[in-house]
Amino acid sequence: MKVITIMYKGLAMAMLLLLSLCTYGQEETEANSEQLTVNCQLNKEVLHSTMIGVGSSNVLDTYLSSYNYKGTDYRIQRETMRMTNLWGGRVANQSLIDLNADVNKNHARNIDEYAGGIRYTQGWFYNFMGGNVVNPVERSQSHFNFAAGLSASGYLGVVYINRSGNNPAQAKADLLINVSGMATYDMVIAKHHYLWRYQVSFPLMGIAFSPNYGQSYYEAFVEENYDHNVVFAYPGNMPSMRHKLTLDIPIKRYTLRVGYVAQFHQSMFNHLKYHSYAHDFMIGFNKYLYRR
Repeated sequence: MKVITIMYKGLAMAMLLLLSLCTYGQEETEANSEQLTVNCQLNKEVLHSTMIGVGSSNVLDTYLSSYNYKGTDYRIQRETMRMTNLWGGRVANQSLIDLNADVNKNHARNIDEYAGGIRYTQGWFYNFMGGNVVNPVERSQSHFNFAAGLSASGYLGVVYINRSGNNPAQAKADLLINVSGMATYDMVIAKHHYLWRYQVSFPLMGIAFSPNYGQSYYEAFVEENYDHNVVFAYPGNMPSMRHKLTLDIPIKRYTLRVGYVAQFHQSMFNHLKYHSYAHDFMIGFNKYLYRR
């Protein structure tokens, strides 16, 4: 009987100990779950921005003509930004679709040129000083935030001149690794937050398509006469920069975004010179939401 009593007491003590451990583990798990839920909510917060713009265009492509063509640039940008779990939640991801179309004329204004293309970019930015460039107004304790990182981008475009000739059009294509930096400043006026955002990027390295000097597209694609048509791009032969400055203006439940975009794309491949300069005034709206 004593042995049975001792066994019952030991079993009861073990059950009490197990119950206390389970209760403590449950409390610890709930605390961790709550923290994880908060982090997940922050990391699932997504900023969507859609902007349209118009401005000036300046294009030179010596494969088609030795003259500059100037006119109007039309642009649409779709941007998505969110914080990630990388490096303790300090890395922001940016997805950017940039679509533009140019309508230009030569100096004599008797020849038309049409140019444009689409660039898709995926970038990752490390936030310094514990900041948050995605939603700095609500998620950062500092008025000034800075982030820098790398991005990968791909471009497809064309330049066309409506004149007779064997080569009236020039295709544009590249795959690039870019270096980029981003800064935000939260300006408070009469308890309203006006957010300035500036971003600059330039290509570091990549590959690009280019016909060789005097080579026709018939030779390149029909006769398959390869002549260094895939070239290595770096700042020495592709010195380019992209700038974007925006201001977010709160209007009741919406956020109006106005901005300025400047793009300077230049290249010198296979003895062919190309540049495309654009300055655009942009306007659009922002929207924050949570991914499932």
